[in-house]
Amino acid sequence: MGKNNYIEKGVKIMENVVIGDNNRIYKGTVIYPNTKIGDNNIILHDNMIGGYPIDSRDKFTSQQFTADMFKGLEIGNNNIFHIRNLVFNGYYRQTKIGDNNKLLAECHVSHDVHIQNNVTLYPRVFIGGISTLLDNSTMGVQSIIQQRSVIGQYAMLGMGNVASHSIFPFYIYFDKKYVRFNKVKIPEELNDIYNYDRELRAIIADLKTKSCDKSVVDNYNIPDVIKQSITCFLDTLEIKKL
Repeated sequence: MGKNNYIEKGVKIMENVVIGDNNRIYKGTVIYPNTKIGDNNIILHDNMIGGYPIDSRDKFTSQQFTADMFKGLEIGNNNIFHIRNLVFNGYYRQTKIGDNNKLLAECHVSHDVHIQNNVTLYPRVFIGGISTLLDNSTMGVQSIIQQRSVIGQYAMLGMGNVASHSIFPFYIYFDKKYVRFNKVKIPEELNDIYNYDRELRAIIADLKTKSCDKSVVDNYNIPDVIKQSITCFLDTLEIKKL
């Protein structure tokens, strides 16, 4: 336990938990074994942090079921967890939440998910297992992403939408279409991106037909800073599908 933490009565902290400095944790929250929490996080009422995961394909007896089976959860710094979020421990890899993220009410973060930095999850989001949300991405209210998917940098899955595949960077994906750039998240240093909408949509079309082969990107004359986000996205994909 670090310094200057505020932890209300009614918080349950299990064994093998590490908590850094200046965190605020409110009643009803349960922090499960093999969880590491950094500094300056706010965890409001009734969050489940690092809950035990289950893979539906596995079979084991009650005698085999122990906390040591799982890979743990690591949370960085300056995150806000609103009420009643479920964040599960890792099953195949450590579940990770980076820095400066916002998880609003009743989000479900499945096992082995990686959430990088400056990500926003609106209420009742569901993230399937072994998925990755890259920097500055967003999921709208009650949106769902299938397991083993990636949401690219600055992209948003729109409110109430279900995606059974990964989401290309920069755009808002709504009603099975890339409707427009995510202006809320795209920073000033990427302002030139608005001149490359035609090229980026052509890249998306090519990646769909060529199983997300990243060499496709080299066929287009776009700035390196834009290419970097696309390459990061493609390198992260486990299933080569858009």
